[in-house]
Amino acid sequence: MMTLDQSTLLYASVLRQLLPVGGYDTSANTNIAIDIYAHAKLLAQTDFDGKRLLSVIHDIPPELISEYEREYGLPLNCSFDDDRSIEERINIVKWVRSHIFGTEYYRQLLSFFGVELINLVKPKPMQCTDPCTAPVNTEQLRYKIKLLVKNSNTANMSCIIESYFPAFLQIDPVEA
Repeated sequence: MMTLDQSTLLYASVLRQLLPVGGYDTSANTNIAIDIYAHAKLLAQTDFDGKRLLSVIHDIPPELISEYEREYGLPLNCSFDDDRSIEERINIVKWVRSHIFGTEYYRQLLSFFGVELINLVKPKPMQCTDPCTAPVNTEQLRYKIKLLVKNSNTANMSCIIESYFPAFLQIDPVEA
C-alpha cells in the first residue's frame, strides 16, 4: 500500500499532466506547482480516508439499503412481491455486486423469481472435426439462446429477459 506522501506525488504528477501544453510553467518553485501540490495532497488524503473507511465497512448498513438498491438498479424489475425483508434485500445487493454473467448467474437470477433454469442451450460453432450431419452455426444462430425452465408461468419471463439479459441475444424460453 502506498503512503500518503507517495500518493500525493502520484496525484501531483497526474495533475501536472492535465495542464495544457505550453500554457503553464510546471517547474517546482512556481505558484502553480504549489497549488498543484496542495490539490494533490487533498486528493491523496481523500483517497486514503476512503480506503480506510471501506476497509472498516464489511457489510451493507441497513440504513443505506435504498441507496445501494438505486445504485445497482434494484429492486428487481419484474418481481411481484415487493415485501422482501431487509436481510433478503441486502443479500440481493451482495449477489448483484459479486456475480458476473454466466449460466450460474442466470440460474440464481431466475430463482429469485421462482423459475428453475434447467439448461441454457446455445448453438456451438462449427468445427472441422464435427461430422457432416452436425448443425451449422450461422450468423442467425450466433446470438440465439434457448432456456429450458420450470415454473416459468409464475414469473413474467419477457420482462426478465428484457431487463436482465444482454440486448443482442435472442432468448427463447421453453417450459421443460
